[in-house]
Parts: sequence; structure tokens; C-alpha cells
Amino acid sequence: MALPARDLPESNHVKKRNKFFPFSLFSFFHPIPSRPLQLVLTSPTPSPSPPGVSGSANDIELRIPLREIVLATNNFSQQNRTHEDEFEDVYRAQLLFRSGQLVDVVVQRLRHGPSYMSHPEGRDQVLRNIIYWHSGLKNNNNNNNMVSIVGFCDENDEVIIISEHLVNGTLDKHLPYPTFTWVQRLRICVTLANAIRSGTRITVGNIRSCKILLDKDWEPKLLATSSGWRHSVLESFGMLLFEVLCDRKKMISPSLDKIRSHYMRGTLDQIIDPNLWKQMHGQSVTIFSKTVIDCWEGTVDKIDDGILRDLERALALQLEHEKAAVATLPFSCKKLECLKIQLDDIISSTKNFAKEYCIGSGAYGTVYKAELEHFDKKKLLLEGENKSEIPKTRGIVAIKRISNAENDHGEQGFFIELEMLSICEHPNIISLLGFSHEGPERILVYEYASQRSLDDYLGSSTDKKTNLTWAQRIRICLDIALGLNYLHNNTEDKPRIIHRDIKSANILLGERWNAKIADFGLSKFHPMNQHASTINTNNIAGTSVYLDPEYLETGKLKKASDIYSFGVVLFEILSGRLAYDSIYLAHNDKGLASVARGHFRDGTLKELVDPTMREVDELISTLSKGPNQDSLDTFSKMAYGCLAETQFERPTIDVVIKELETALNFQENRKDNFRFPLDEIKSGTNNFSDDNCIIQGAFGKAYKGQVQYDNGRKTVIAKRLRISAQEDCFLAEIKILVKLKNENVVGLLGYCKEMNEKIIVYDHESIGSLDMHLNNVSLGWTKRLKICIDVASGLDFLHGDLLKEEVVIHRDIKSASILLNGDWEAKISDFGLSLIDPVNKKMDHVIDEVIGTPGYCRELGFLTKESDIYSLGVVLFEMVCGRLTSEIWNDKGQYLDDFVQDYISKGTFDEIVFKGIEQQIVPESLNTFLEIAYQCLHLTRQKRPTAGEVVEQLKKALEFQEDYEIWEPKLPRDYKQILNMSKSPVMYMETKKGLYNILRSKGILLQKGKKWFSLSNDGERIEMISSTMFTYKNSRSHCWGHVPESRFHKVALMSDVLNLNIRIKIRTQSLSLGINYRVHLVFRYSSPRKSSAKRMYVNLKYKQGNETLHSYFATWREDGWMMIELCRFPTQKGDNDFEVLLESVSRCYSGSGAIYVEGIECQAIDNASLKILFGSFYIFLCAKHEEIKMLEKVSNSKTDLVHQLPNNCEETSNISKNCDYGEKLILLDKVNTKKIFKISAKEVLYTSSNEKLFDLNRSEEVIELLPQQVFHIKWKIECQMLLPDTDYVCYLVFKLSENCDGLHCPVRVRDILHWKNKETKFLFFRSPNHLDQHDTIWVPKQRADGFMEVIVWKFNSNYNCRKNCIPMNVKLIAYEGTMSGLIAFGLEVRPM
Repeated sequence: MALPARDLPESNHVKKRNKFFPFSLFSFFHPIPSRPLQLVLTSPTPSPSPPGVSGSANDIELRIPLREIVLATNNFSQQNRTHEDEFEDVYRAQLLFRSGQLVDVVVQRLRHGPSYMSHPEGRDQVLRNIIYWHSGLKNNNNNNNMVSIVGFCDENDEVIIISEHLVNGTLDKHLPYPTFTWVQRLRICVTLANAIRSGTRITVGNIRSCKILLDKDWEPKLLATSSGWRHSVLESFGMLLFEVLCDRKKMISPSLDKIRSHYMRGTLDQIIDPNLWKQMHGQSVTIFSKTVIDCWEGTVDKIDDGILRDLERALALQLEHEKAAVATLPFSCKKLECLKIQLDDIISSTKNFAKEYCIGSGAYGTVYKAELEHFDKKKLLLEGENKSEIPKTRGIVAIKRISNAENDHGEQGFFIELEMLSICEHPNIISLLGFSHEGPERILVYEYASQRSLDDYLGSSTDKKTNLTWAQRIRICLDIALGLNYLHNNTEDKPRIIHRDIKSANILLGERWNAKIADFGLSKFHPMNQHASTINTNNIAGTSVYLDPEYLETGKLKKASDIYSFGVVLFEILSGRLAYDSIYLAHNDKGLASVARGHFRDGTLKELVDPTMREVDELISTLSKGPNQDSLDTFSKMAYGCLAETQFERPTIDVVIKELETALNFQENRKDNFRFPLDEIKSGTNNFSDDNCIIQGAFGKAYKGQVQYDNGRKTVIAKRLRISAQEDCFLAEIKILVKLKNENVVGLLGYCKEMNEKIIVYDHESIGSLDMHLNNVSLGWTKRLKICIDVASGLDFLHGDLLKEEVVIHRDIKSASILLNGDWEAKISDFGLSLIDPVNKKMDHVIDEVIGTPGYCRELGFLTKESDIYSLGVVLFEMVCGRLTSEIWNDKGQYLDDFVQDYISKGTFDEIVFKGIEQQIVPESLNTFLEIAYQCLHLTRQKRPTAGEVVEQLKKALEFQEDYEIWEPKLPRDYKQILNMSKSPVMYMETKKGLYNILRSKGILLQKGKKWFSLSNDGERIEMISSTMFTYKNSRSHCWGHVPESRFHKVALMSDVLNLNIRIKIRTQSLSLGINYRVHLVFRYSSPRKSSAKRMYVNLKYKQGNETLHSYFATWREDGWMMIELCRFPTQKGDNDFEVLLESVSRCYSGSGAIYVEGIECQAIDNASLKILFGSFYIFLCAKHEEIKMLEKVSNSKTDLVHQLPNNCEETSNISKNCDYGEKLILLDKVNTKKIFKISAKEVLYTSSNEKLFDLNRSEEVIELLPQQVFHIKWKIECQMLLPDTDYVCYLVFKLSENCDGLHCPVRVRDILHWKNKETKFLFFRSPNHLDQHDTIWVPKQRADGFMEVIVWKFNSNYNCRKNCIPMNVKLIAYEGTMSGLIAFGLEVRPM
């Protein structure tokens, strides 16, 4: 029994600590000499370290104050004590370190009883020996199997040792359980034997399981002990081995005889736990038992290599035995080592499968909910698979304990489910987090689905009932369908899977109601090599009411079998009842499926719909009669198809998913309503303060306020109906707003129906109501017109056939009822007086007591759609006059209509136009506006226009205004003179917008059809001169023709493309000044052929002045013509002369075909085209062979790789122009060094025909090409030589021979290995005309060493790496001529 804590001085009473204490964990000690115990290793300022950080003897204080230990152990309380014997009491506690960490420790309090005092060494020597023992082990690098000492205390006759605490506690706590496997026990024994053998110079007494701690990896650590030396080290170890084998602590004396007897008779199974015995390999346990006897009897002198070897052999045999057992598992299960969970961890987390942890049970097992550490795949993906430790996390899981795991069904179901889920990874398939396969237990650990299974929400039991909305139900169905789609299709990681037991009980619901398919115990793999879609089986499995009838009858199992079961689940979700509900079974034993098919065929499906869906939201239900009808029809039709009697008739899962998405779209796109709490509305409107009231009508008041909405505060309008208002009125107004889905009608946000209050909440637009901005000068005429159009459009929407035979009459249109959002878009609001016309079509008016707002209505109590039109007319005149009709009444004593009539009749209306906009208004716009606005105020309601007619006229007024403000400034300043050069100027003058669009899209003919004028997207002028203006010297090959796609009536047809002789001498007159222009020849081949390539090789030869030029590539236009650039020029004056002689066009593309010449076009050049593209700036260094000889050893390939360059780039940037190319080239950039590769031409140039084509100069290893049009470059680049994820460029290094007078034409570059890439690349061996330099054309560059280089290929180091190489196979094809005279020196690869 432990001694009570001694009384401490009052100043040392336990109290809250306000500082950190000077001691550290994992300290290293030196052997302590034999002298009075003074173990304080101090420094002037001690700096304790947290656990895992070692300190030196010069800066660590080991002594811990007794008051801190008393505080940590709660005054050595019984609750903190973990072990006691005649020598010491052991406690578990926490100590606070300077770093702020609370660390678990073991406190060993040595007893002062007779046994202890009789020890010859005495109190101080015992403490010294223990610390000396730890010091010796700590300084032995070959052995770290000890528990680190944190410190000690020797105050007030106390002797206390403080050690680190390990997470898995002491060994004796685990030995009684068979879940502490035989392999774990053997490993611990081997580790301990090795540790004691290595440290036998240190005396260790009484090695016992209670003094051995286990760390997080289950590695054993020896705890310091003060126990006597009653037994030898060898005998103590033998007792420990026996305890590991049998856990017979109470039979110390007789146990040796028992184990010897059972060992001799071969009946060890009688003294070993039966569940542990099932795990053991016979020879392994026999060897272990013999070792126990040898140690205990003392037949060996010490723990030597022989004992260690026997234990290691026992472990090896057991591991081999378990490996053979694992080999019998399905293949995928062999890879599940990371998912293994120790059975004792599961037992601990569920308190030995206590009832309070049980959350469900079924025929195959019981499911428990618990918190458990398990494999974390997400962390593995983030940290990489090369991480040595298996990443784990701790969380709530579902634990399925298989019932009757030892029988065939339980065992088979366990392995099937383990195999299935180990290869499935999908958000709608339950995730497997771990498993346990120890002894008789078969346990699967899944992710926890917090909302339980779907069947919990179906059925007639009210205590299980939770109403799910229709949209929620469809989403659950869609999740199940997506999961089935994943199972039914092959992937790289898994074959097709047929579940065979789809039912609501096997559908789990996550926190956000996301569905996951579970329970794969009956599932079947569909062999990947089997093309047939059917699996024939005699073993019919599944749940009867969900079972596919064709599968049940024939044994043919297909994906369609799951579709049938899913169809049953669909109707369960629709009806709210389980398939085996007694209501359905009363009809027949097939349950819901048969009943659902009957209702669908009879057209009575509504009788099957779950009535509780209407209870989810009473108001929405009243308006929409439950689910959206289109949604319900789509859903039920698809579900009915799933229940087809034959597998062939059922839809595929793809069709099911599509139909479910359609049904969900129908449901979610209708207007939904949301309840607002009454307290929220009261708070937002200051308890319905009069200051917040913005309107008062016959049905109540409307208030402006702020409420919580979408995670923020939102300004709204809350319409509060009078308490006396009828329920029908409340619902009728919401019915209007529910169906008002229009951009010009304010939106409904929600409602409140509490405490006799009936409140409707609208959206409030940010700028406020229109009446606040009538006199706003910044609200220009164009904006006002757009607002008026919005209001009229909204009213047209209300008055239309929105509700079939019903129309909405607003009855209070006014400026205050028009809200404006941040973009000045208008929305009609304040439907407080509105109604849906309830009368039949024979009546055209409504009579009631509603009077509207004075000044905005004429027919008091006699309301029609035309009443709203009158109100709209008043608003229109308020907009143009800039003031309210009430202000006019107060000023003039008459309402606006009478007031306006006076001015219009006198022709002086301009006197009352708002002065702030008077100068902006175009007369045509004002006249159109006034005419329609005045019609709205007609005293005879039948003569008023409809809202649609008002919209039409207002748009005309806006068009006149925008012509003046927007479109005319975009036209050329001299557009009228340009139009006068056309044949019919008047036809283009109707609107400026129309003219601008014509010039942008089509253009117009000028000068009797000889010039075409248009505008570019940037508004710059484009001129095209007809080919009829050219001079043709070769009259024999020239004639005129008509092409329908041409802009001109006739075009030139040139039959001899090699002898064109067309002189072009023109003067442009209509181009924009100060703009750079490019001149194109526009033509096309006579044969109706068009290539998919963006550019075509044409090789147009022409003269400009005395210079002969070539333009090689023509570009396809969208209109089917081609254009090729001839020159560029800036326009400094109005007239620009241009002269050129066209000589010939290559027949490479056209063959012997003729060409049509349409004309010459001048196009403005955009800024992007004016950018000058500079090549990459490279500096080369010539290095002698001996300087890089060492670097050449890094690679055994034919490629030379330079890994590193000198640090000082300035010293290495000198260029030797006389450098021989045979020496190494090193690439530098301005900041960092990079790798380059050089390969000789002999290695990369490849021909599939005749090598005699190459003239090889062996001394320089260069190749001069003989006459040929094609050659290949072929090479394999080793991936390890490349920088990761880097773009590289391959350059062909070359020269042209002195006799070479060709190679002017471009060469087509074809990537053989990436032929699907349609983009064509070109290169030149001589620098071309700047007109032919495009982004897809590579031009040569002069190098510092005198050679030339040109790009032939680009690639990324991460792309298409196969067998550790990136293959290169490039074909160069000359369009015309040969490549004779090209001298190739080699290929050079450099990072971009």
C-alpha cells in the first residue's frame, strides 16, 4: 500500500502555475561516480527542451520540485496510480514544460518499507544505480530500448523517478487479450532479448511486464526499477516469456512444471488462450516454449546469441505462416496492410462492443459507432506514397462486426466486401477505412454516415419519420445512380461490379444527405475478359421484394438486375414507404413493385405519392400541389421503366442519370419560398416603425428594413397585411409573386406567418425608387428611356398570357413603385393592391373599392389593364418633365395629364422638359416618346395602347437617341461623302446603327462597283480595289468571270499562273490617317478546294520597284478567299499610291489549275502585329576537351551532358569566334546556368532510302545533303538528362555551302509521332521576307561561332516519356527545289 503524501509547507500548496519549469525530457546522462548523491546539472540560465529534443549535461537541471510532482499526481491519488508492489508505487501524470507543452510522464515513488530499508546499497545508491543504468544505455548507440528519465526528486525523504510515458502503456495491460497478436508478442520478446543481451554489463533486476512500456509503434522500452535482485536477469526474462505465452501471473511457482509437462506431452493448447492459439504456428510456439524453459531453469548462463536466435526463428516461422494465410485471401486484399486495425483498438473504442455504441444490426452483423484511429488516404495523396510512415487520422467511424464470422457465409461476405471496397473509390460508394482479421473476429470499418440509412426515413413509424423535400429525394436518387454507374463500368482499377442487393437499407446518408451505396457482401465481379454482359449463376441472392424477376427465374445476372432493384428504391422514395410495407404485401407478395406498375398504367400515380411532402412547407405545398408536375412525370416514367419485367426493356444507368437530372432541374427551377422569423422582421423594421413605412394600401402597409439573408444583411421590403386580411388574399398575393419570373419585376424573397401576422418579403433594389431620381441631372435621357422600356416591359409581362386566362393588374403603377438596381435597371414592385383577374373573358374590368394613388389613375373603383397603361403614361411624363405629378398638382392645381395636354395643344411642350436633359434629347426621339406617352393618357381606355405597343415605340425613341449619342461617332467623319459615291446612298441612311453594322459586316460598293469600303472590328477603314482596275500584259491567259462569293460583279481569271504579268497601279483615297496598313492580294483557286491548314504555300513572285520579292504563304479567309501580303505602309495623307508587278504563283498547290483574282485590299494593322519578336539571347562558351573531360564521365550515352558551370558568369561569357564546333558548347543565360545537349549530325540524321544521299566528312563528323526534298531527324532523348517540367527547343546547327544558291523556299516540318496535331510548322534555311515571319514559322539565326541555327522541334520534359526516353522523329520536306548544299553539323537541345 502506498504511503500518504507528506505534509508540505503552506507556501508549497498546490496552486495555479504561472511559469514554466526548468527540466527537459529525453536527457542524456554520463555515468555518476560513487559519492553522495548530488545530481543537479545546472547552468546559469537553464533552458529546458520539449520531448524529443536532447540537451547537454551543461544546460539541464534534473531535479524536479516535490510540490510540482504532488500537483501533477493530485497528491499521489489512487485515481492516478497505475501499479503498486512492495518496492514502489507508479503513477501517471502530466508536467508542464517551458515550451508550453503538457507532457505525459510516469512517476515512480519508491517505498520506505522494511524491504526497501534492508537493501545494502541504501537510498542514495539505489537512485544512483537507476540513473547510471539509463546513462549507460543512452550512451550505447546500439541500444535505445529504455524509457528516458525526465528527472528525479529526493526531498523530504522521498525518492521519486520521473520518466517519459509511452502511448500504449505497459505490456501487462495487453497480455490478457488475444487481440494482442502472437506476432506482436514475438517481436517484443526478440527486441527485449536483443536489448538485454547488448546491455548485460548493467545489472537489471526483476524484468516484468508491468515495467515494460510500449511506444506508438509497439516497440518495448525498459522502465527504471528499484526492485530487489531476487531473481537473476535470465530467470526474470524466462518468467516474462511465460507471461507472454500464457498470462498466468498467479501461478509463478507451479507454472514451470506445468509448461514443461504440456511441452513434453504436446498439449500446450490447454494452457494458452484458445483465440491466441488459433493464430499460432505449431513449430513457432514449440520453439518459444523450449526457450521459456531454458531461461527459467537456468540451463543457459545468460541471454546469449542462442536464445536470441531461437526467438528470431520462432518469429520468422510465424511470419511465414501468416504470409501463407494472406496468400489465400483475394488478390486485392494483399495490398491492404495499411488498412489493418488492431482488434484491441476496436475493442477499446467500443468498450468491448458495448450496447451504447451499437447503432444498428442486421442478418450479417452489428454496426457500432466509435472514435478510432485509421488510415488517412487524403494525407497520403498530399504527402506522397514514398512516405515511410502510414498516415493516419482519428475520427468517428462505423464498425461492422460480422456475425457468425466463422461460418462460410460470414467469412465469404467479409472477404467479398473487403475485396470490393478496397478497389472502389467514389463519392457515392461508402469508403472502407480499415478492417480487422484477428482470431475469429471479422470486422470492417467504414466512414460514418451521420444521417443513418435511407430506410430510417421511409415507412409508417412516426418515431423514425423525417420529412424529406422532393428536391432532396431526387438528389438522393441521383447519388445512388451515380454510384451504380461507377460500379457498372470498367475502370483502370476495377472491373464491373453488380451489387445484387440494392435496397434502401443499404443506402447510407451523409451529413449533407449525400447518398452512398453500402453492403457489398453479395456483390459479384464481372470478369474483365468476358465480353458477354450476363453472369449465369445458380446461387440466387438478394432481398425478395427488390429482386429482379428475370434473374430470379433464369439465374441470369446483369447490370439490369441492379436497375430493377433501384427502380423499387425509386418508388420507395416517391411513396415514402418501404417495399415490404404491409399495405403493399396485402396486394401480393411482390410488394411495392407490382403496386407501382399498376398505378402508373392506370394513371393514378398521385395516390402513391408521399402525402408528407406537402407538409414540408405548407405555403409552397398550397401553391404547387407538392412536387413540380413536370419533375414528377419525368421521375415516375423513368422509375416505371426500371421496373420492366424483362432486363432488355430497362433503361441503362446513363439514361436513368439523365432523367433524374432533368427531374431535378424541373423542381429546382421553380420559384421557392422561404420563411422569415417574425422577430427577424420586427428587428429589421424597428418593430414596424412608421418611419420605415413606405406604402399604405387597402390590404396593409409595406416597410423597408434589413433582415438576415444568405449569410449577410439584406435590405428588403416587408409587406404586412392587416390582421383582418383573409388567408386567400395572403396566398393570392404570394401566388402572383411566385409566378413572376421576369427581370423587370421585383423578386419575392420569402414570407412570415406567425402570431396572426401575414408578411410578404420582397427584394429591395439598391438605388431606391424612381421618384427619388426624377430631378437627378446625372440621370440622362438615354438612361431614362431605358428605364421607361423596363417598366413597360414589366407591365407587358404582367398583362400577358402568363397565367393562361388570367392577367395580373397592378393597380398602383407610379414612380414610387418602380425600383432601380445598381445598373439603373427598373423593376416593378409594390403589389399590395395587385390582383389576378378572377373574371372570365367576357368581362373586361374589375369593380372594387381600391382607388390606387391620386394622380395616377382615372377610373376610380373601375379597374382594367388599361388602368395600368394610364398610370404608365403618367410615369412617362414624369420622366421627361423631371417632377412628380403631385408636385404639378401642388404647383398648378391640376394633375399631369391635364397639365401636359395644355402644353401639347399649344405646341410649347419643350418649355416643361426637364432642363437638366433638354440639351441631350434628339428631336426625333422626343417626338416619338411624346406621341406614345400621350396615347397612354387617352380618356377613352379602349384607345390606349397595350404595354407591348408602348415598348415598341419607346425602343424606337431610344434608337433615335443612340444613333446620335453612340453610333454616329463610330462612323467615319466623312461618311456622308463616302455614301454619295455609292449607287443608292439613301438606302443606307435609315439609322446610324444599321449603317455601322453594314460597314462592319458587309461593306458597300463605291465608284461604280470598282471599290469596296468597310470598317474593321476596331473601326478602322478598309479599302478593296477591284481587279478590273489592274493592267494585264498577258492577254492570252486572262479573261473575266463571275464568282457569286465575290464582292465585285466580275473578277479576273488567270489560266497561266507561271506567267501572270499583272501590273497594279492604284491610289487609295478612303483610308484612316496615321495608321499602318498592310496590302493583300485577294485571290482563290478556280477548283473548289480548301485545306484545313491556316496557311498555304503559294510562293507569289512579284516586283516592287527594281526589287524582286517572294511572299510564300497565303492565309484562308472566312469568306472562302485567300489573301497574301505584298507590303506595308503608313498613311500620312489622304491619297496613297501603290504599284507592283505580279509575276507568278507556284503550282505546288494548284497543279495546272487557274486562279481568280478579286483585287487588292488594304487592312489596318493591329498593335499585336506591330510587335517585333526578338529571338532568345544566348551566350556560348567554347571550352577545351580537357576542361570538361571530367564532366563527360557522367553519361555513357552518345549525348554530351554538361551539369554545372562556373559561378562567375562574367568570366565565362567571352566568346571565341574561332571555336571549333567539335569542342563542347555550354549554354549560359544571364542569371542561372542550364543544361544543354549536343549530338552529331551522323547520329540524328536518318533516311529510309539511301545513305549515299549524304556526303560524310569524317574528320568533322558533318553531313552535306545531296539533292533531295526530304530528310528525317530521329533521336531518343534520355529523360534523366532533362530538368523536370521544362520546355526544351531542338536546334539544327548548319551552314550553307559556298556553291549553294538555293534553299530560299520554306521547308515544312512534320512531327511523325504527333501526326494528330493539325498545326503545320515551317522553317527557313535563309532569312525570309519579314512578311513571312509568323509564330508558326521558324527562321534561322546567326550564331556567335559562325554557324547558323534554326528550330526544328519543341517539347516538354514531362511529355510522352516512354521507357525513360522521349522519342523525336521529325520529317523536313522542301516545297520546291532540293536541300542540296545544306551542311548539317548536329542537333543542340536547350531549355527555353
